[in-house]
Amino acid sequence: MDDLSIKSLGTIPETLLIPLAARMTAPDRHPDLQFRDAEAMRIGTALGFDPARFARDTGSMRGSVLRAQWFDRITETFIASHPAGLCVSIGSGLDDRPSRIRLPATVDWVDADFADVVRLREALVARRANVRTIRVTETEPLAWMDELGWTPGRPTLVLAEGVSMYLLPSVGENLLRGLVDRAARNGALLELAADFASPIMVRQSRRNPSLAKTRASFRWAVPRPETVGDIAPGLAVIEAVDITRRCGALARTMASLHRLLTGRPVYFCGHYRFRPR
Repeated sequence: MDDLSIKSLGTIPETLLIPLAARMTAPDRHPDLQFRDAEAMRIGTALGFDPARFARDTGSMRGSVLRAQWFDRITETFIASHPAGLCVSIGSGLDDRPSRIRLPATVDWVDADFADVVRLREALVARRANVRTIRVTETEPLAWMDELGWTPGRPTLVLAEGVSMYLLPSVGENLLRGLVDRAARNGALLELAADFASPIMVRQSRRNPSLAKTRASFRWAVPRPETVGDIAPGLAVIEAVDITRRCGALARTMASLHRLLTGRPVYFCGHYRFRPR
C-alpha cells in the first residue's frame, strides 16, 4: 500500500498517525515504559508510514504510549470482571488493541471510525471472529450507537482514546448523554474510558509540535474530571490520571503550574462508571 493512502485521510483521521508513530518507536525511544506493539510496526510498514514525521516530539510520543498503557489496563480490568462483556472503541485509528491485550473469544469488540480509516483497517488489521467495525459519518456522528446491538443487562465498556478533543462540544456532550441513555434503557452497566483536554490546551492546540504537522486542531475542552458527570448525570468518576506529569520535565512543570493556578489538570484520562437503577 503506497503513501497515497495516508494522504487520503481526512483532517481528523490524519491524527491517527501520531499515536501510530508513538507505538512504532516506543521500544527504542522509551524503553523504560516496556511497551511493545508488534502489530503497530507491521501496520506502519505496510502503510509505508515513516514515524520520523512525529518521533522528535518526545512529549507527545511518550504521552501517547503512557495513554495506550492506561487504556490497555482499563480494558483488561473490565474484561477480567466481565468476561462476556462488550467493548466498544470509538476512533480506533490503526490501533489493534485486541491483539495487544489478547482479547478472549468470549468478549465482543466493536471498532467505530470514519470510512477512510475503516478502509485502512480492513486492509491492514487482522480480522477476528468476535471483532467488527462500524462506520462513523460526519453528517450523523452519533448514529453508530444504534448499530451496536445493545443487549439488556450486558456490561459495556466504551473507549474513546484521543477522540474527545476533536469533537464539537455539542457532539461530545450528546455522546456522553447518549451512552448513558442507552445503558439505562438496557439496564446495563456502562464503563467509559476517555481522555480530555483542558480549555488552555484546546486554545493552544496548534502549538503542539505533532498536531501542527496535521490539519487538525482541538475543539472540545473539559475542565475537570467531574464535568463529565455534570454533563451526563450518573457517570461517576472511578479514576482520573494526569499523564502529562510523566511526559518529561517541561510537561511536568507546565502541568503542575496549571494545576497550581487553576486547581485543574491540563489534560487527563478519566475512567467512569454508570450503574442502572
